[in-house]
Amino acid sequence: MALLPTGMATAWHNSGYFWTETWTAVARHPLVVLACGALPAAERAYMLLETRPFPRWRLTLLEGILTLWRILLCVGLVWVAVNSERWALLRSHFSANETAQIAMQRLGRYLGDHLHAVLWELFFFAAAFLLLNYLIVLASRAIIPADPPGQRNRRRAFLSVLRNLVLVPLALIYLVELLQFKLY
Repeated sequence: MALLPTGMATAWHNSGYFWTETWTAVARHPLVVLACGALPAAERAYMLLETRPFPRWRLTLLEGILTLWRILLCVGLVWVAVNSERWALLRSHFSANETAQIAMQRLGRYLGDHLHAVLWELFFFAAAFLLLNYLIVLASRAIIPADPPGQRNRRRAFLSVLRNLVLVPLALIYLVELLQFKLY
């Protein structure tokens, strides 16, 4: 059995692979990515720009719809990421108690052997999304000037819409790519 390099170099290589796959998915399906982020973006903009106070039941309803949307999004992404061959492989890993234990041992062994690389990958993931968030904040400041008196939260609403349209779908796709690489 050949020893694989672990640590920062492997994580850097893997992170480049995850970003490549993420951008490929976005380039192939830009309308799907925008549609996935449209509902949360519209809901946040509505909540930030509304001047009248919200009744409690309306806030609860909006948050419930948004939570259901995000759950369906996660299920949809997993469904897209796991094709029929991979689903059969995943199902065979976890179909019986003995095979599930073996699969979990294998995953635990992989994480134990490659913990430094996994932690570096998560660090690169967080750093990249913090940098992307900072660039979105700078773009929103350049596009929308400071809110004049009487107009409430225009810049915050625009920033929230950008975050929901860019960061949330990219993070979901990236995490699916990361998990897909780790499980297969």
